[in-house]
Amino acid sequence: MCGRVVLDNDFKDILKRYFIEQSQTVSFKKGEGFPGDNLIVALNDDKKRLDAFSWGFIVNNKRIINARSETILQKHLFKEAFIQNRCLIPVNGFFEWKKEDTKKVKYRIALKGETIFSLAGIYRDFLEKDGSKKRCVTIITTQPNKEMCEIHNRMPVIIDRRDEELYLSKNFDESLLNLLRPFKDGSLIINRVDNLHYENISFL
Repeated sequence: MCGRVVLDNDFKDILKRYFIEQSQTVSFKKGEGFPGDNLIVALNDDKKRLDAFSWGFIVNNKRIINARSETILQKHLFKEAFIQNRCLIPVNGFFEWKKEDTKKVKYRIALKGETIFSLAGIYRDFLEKDGSKKRCVTIITTQPNKEMCEIHNRMPVIIDRRDEELYLSKNFDESLLNLLRPFKDGSLIINRVDNLHYENISFL
C-alpha cells in the first residue's frame, strides 16, 4: 500500500533527472502528495515528456490509489492501462504507517543514493459528473522487501534507474512484469516522522 508521497523539486530539476527537453511547464503538487492531488508523471506517448495526473482511479466515487502487481493483468480496471499507459512517478520519498501499541506511526521512506527516484504507475481517463474527462494515475504495489517488512506488508514498486526506459517503452511484453518486484534489500532509508492518519481511500 502507498497512500502518501513527497516531491519537493522544481519542474526543471525533474526534466533534468529524466533527460527530457520540454518547454511547456506542468502544474503539480509539490511537497506531500495526497490521493486526489495532481502528481507529476514521466510518460512516453509520442515522445517522452512530463505531465500531471490526478492520483487515484475513480470508481463509484472512490479513489483506487494502488494496483497490486500480482493481479494487474487480471483486473479489467488495470490491465489495459498496464499494457498501454505505463508511467513513472518521480518522488523524493513515500510514507507508510506502522501500528505501534495503540498508535499508527508515520515513516518516511527514501532511496539511498537517489534524490529523485521512480515509482511504477499506470494511467487512464475517467468521466467526471459533468461528462468531462479526467486523467488519473495509480501506483503499483508489490510484496515488501526485508526493510519494509518491519513497517508494512506492501510497498510501492520502485523502478531502478537502469530500467526506467524499458518501463516506459511503447512495446509491451509480459517480461515487464519482472520489473514489478520488491526493491533490493539494503537500499532504503527509513525515518520516523509525525503521526497522521488517512481515510476514504480504497485499495485493490
